[in-house]
Amino acid sequence: MDIPTDLKLNVKDIETRGIYRDDSVEKIRSRVGILVSIYFLDGWTAEKRQGLFECAKDYMTLFPEEITYYHFDDLPRGKKWKVGVVPEDLKDHVTASAEGDEVYFDLFHFDEAEDSDPSFCRFMAFAFPKEKTWHTLSGIKAHFPPSFVFSSPDRFVEIIRQWSERLGAIHGSAGLGALSLPGNETSATEAYYYPWLMQYPALEYDAMGDYWNECERNREGDKPRSSNWLTILGRPNLDRLGGYVAVESQLTKGMTMYYFEGGALIRASELPALGDEATGGIPEGYRTAARIIKPIRFEGYKYGVILEPFDVDGPEITLEWIRRFD
Repeated sequence: MDIPTDLKLNVKDIETRGIYRDDSVEKIRSRVGILVSIYFLDGWTAEKRQGLFECAKDYMTLFPEEITYYHFDDLPRGKKWKVGVVPEDLKDHVTASAEGDEVYFDLFHFDEAEDSDPSFCRFMAFAFPKEKTWHTLSGIKAHFPPSFVFSSPDRFVEIIRQWSERLGAIHGSAGLGALSLPGNETSATEAYYYPWLMQYPALEYDAMGDYWNECERNREGDKPRSSNWLTILGRPNLDRLGGYVAVESQLTKGMTMYYFEGGALIRASELPALGDEATGGIPEGYRTAARIIKPIRFEGYKYGVILEPFDVDGPEITLEWIRRFD
């Protein structure tokens, strides 16, 4: 398997050549695309679940032609999406579930010929029930085509700001990332994502399930997981860092901070980066965002959440990657 090592920081090149293909089975395993992760607490409440559905509805509106299927727990397999019509069974699953029910759903583009392709269009969400003692953290993980973001970055930032406000985000991130098929990150037979992350250090990555298990083991799910082009901080994390003004005072040239009710969003630069030397390296704003959250960043890993091409028992590689902007 080979990855392109000479990607250019432009939409056409990223979308056409930013593909990691497994030649042994002739399948796409990963892409470089925009990756969004937003984590929030109290996912069992009616308010949070309504907010979750509103975010999903936004996504359906943005990509009605690109989404081909949706899935949730009560469906044995994906159900075909009818363009322009919000599925009532999905709405009921998200908004009418009881506090003790786990809510999971997935909106995605599916091509039978490329069934391992994570695709540029995907919206996955988990909201955990009230009485569940293991997971206190709920979250969404969404993919966007790079062209959508690069053509209007301010529009994208506003979408993420609104989603963060609706969900009462505790932390999150967004930027160019190594897109993955949900659940495949550390259960794959090959280290599909590790080469991307080593070649392009500004890429985001999120093995959501593995991360949950790690942070919830220490009951530290409220701490920031990562920083990237966009870094989301809920009010508790802003307070830990001295408040909104204290965080804003640390921003460097080209960075912007956006307020939402319950927190703030840090934008590291005008556009997302790849971070390799050929495309200008890691922007200073990425390093600044990492320095800002470093005092409260979650690093309590017992196991790694990145599958490496060599045998590593502990979290060393994962921690090296988390600290790459420091």
